[in-house]
Amino acid sequence: MKRFFAVLLLIGFAIPAAAQGLWYKEVEKDGRVFVFNTFAGLQAWEKSGEIGNKAVTIIGNGPNGETVVAENDNAIDMYNFKHDRPGYNRSMPKAAVATPPTVLRWGTEGELKFGLLLQSWYIADDSPYSTSGGGSSTLGNNIGSNSFRLRRAEIKLNGKVNSSWGFEVMLDPAKAINPQTANTDAKILQDLAVTYTGFKGWELSLGQKKVTLTEEGVRSSSELDFPERSQIVRAVSDRRETGFFFKGDVAEPLTLWGSLTNGVASNVLDDSNDTLNACGRADIKLVHGLVFGGSGCTSGGETATHLARTRVGGHARFNGGKDFPLIAEAEYIAAKDARSGANDLRRDGFYGSILYTLADMLQIGARYDVITNDKDAQGGENGVTQKDARIKTWTIGLHWLPLGHDKYKNVSLKLDYFKVQQDNRLVNGNLEDSYSQFLVAAQVAF
Repeated sequence: MKRFFAVLLLIGFAIPAAAQGLWYKEVEKDGRVFVFNTFAGLQAWEKSGEIGNKAVTIIGNGPNGETVVAENDNAIDMYNFKHDRPGYNRSMPKAAVATPPTVLRWGTEGELKFGLLLQSWYIADDSPYSTSGGGSSTLGNNIGSNSFRLRRAEIKLNGKVNSSWGFEVMLDPAKAINPQTANTDAKILQDLAVTYTGFKGWELSLGQKKVTLTEEGVRSSSELDFPERSQIVRAVSDRRETGFFFKGDVAEPLTLWGSLTNGVASNVLDDSNDTLNACGRADIKLVHGLVFGGSGCTSGGETATHLARTRVGGHARFNGGKDFPLIAEAEYIAAKDARSGANDLRRDGFYGSILYTLADMLQIGARYDVITNDKDAQGGENGVTQKDARIKTWTIGLHWLPLGHDKYKNVSLKLDYFKVQQDNRLVNGNLEDSYSQFLVAAQVAF
């Protein structure tokens, strides 16, 4: 009798699946079992990592208690029959709710995606208020001021015309509404590029984007571990220039990045340099979640003065994902800039950070961050010392992720404390080389 009912069950899902050729595939990844009953569904998942809106997820249904994610109802029925699991109890369909689309499609291949990143801050600074103004080295607020700040309002449009040609443009109106902040560039246009993707696994772009230097510098602002990037990355790497960019997977463990740019700040058209700023980065992924890499830039001479600059650094990052919610990273960068009538300016910096997520939505983290703005600075008891140009920052963060660890960039509320040691820092003529800052940062993104 049991065999009879099993045959009836097989017939029940085989008939609707017959039109799809009874194709079946299981894939184990990241501690989960993914099940497909169409080859097209498998291909789409391998390319985008998304399994579609008809997916069925059953926790603990795998052979060793894994979560099973099936492409659709037919796929989960086939999986349960194959592994002698109880039948899938379908719930009644819910009434459809109309939502605004974030992807518009035209023709057979064209699509337009809309993205948004909003960040609002409140900064508290225990330094004496500076009557002469001036930005701090940590968060960009005026020294001693407790203030609100609209940090980012990134509006992004990207998409493709067909399978080989794509585009992107990103605007940030918040850039123009902080005129008193020393490090605000007031340039609303951020990214603009036309991209060719006709070579499998490669992206070739022409336009304005971030130069391919450092891990944290290239990472999207919505995916930062802390509200702001480290000091050395902001000083030498977090920079947009106009030129040519590429990214490609050479082999399964190796990804290469590169850029050839004009060497001047974003939104500046410059034709005075006869050499380009060449940057490259390599990432090696030998273990799941762990990335080792290095990056560097070199330029033989930029702008009308033709002053050279070089950058070199290395990074390591581990992200265990939802199954092991630990993030750890370390990065070192050294920079050298030629100066007219003076010795080269040599700088370097390092940061190390660690974060752990509790109960899938409460993240605790710590970071040590140091930058030496002039390694040949004069001063101190021994004549030559790095002390006058070094800034050390210790950060402790408590981050609330309402939508869970997997969607940490979509919604977050971050409470971060910064302890800053900046030797020989003067405020209103008095030595104030140690100060604290407290930041509340709210973010939404999609």
